Amino acid sequence: MSNTTEPGLCYLLYLYFIPYWLFRDVSRGDQMLREQNYRYNREQRKYLPGYLLKWAVLCALLLASHYLAKELAAQLPDWEQLLSIWALFSGISFTAGLVLMSNIMVAWSFLTFMH
Repeated sequence: MSNTTEPGLCYLLYLYFIPYWLFRDVSRGDQMLREQNYRYNREQRKYLPGYLLKWAVLCALLLASHYLAKELAAQLPDWEQLLSIWALFSGISFTAGLVLMSNIMVAWSFLTFMH
């Protein structure tokens, strides 16, 4: 039996969907270390469009799920409360995804166009 531990599913999902682990903090250390970290972050910016695409697809699915839940709630009055909760959850998740997408776009733009 080996001593290595496998990363959990939540950690793998974090690595797959959240790009912040790729970057280093440029506000700490002396001037040389900050410049090195900034250059490193500029090299890592090439991965941001892939994360943006993942979130765009996920947001499209969440928005479709929201409208599906609203339509089903109108057609199935006995399930209206549960479907309203589903629509609420998917709508809030869609909004959070849009916020993250805008953050990724700003980070990519800053690292690409600012020198």
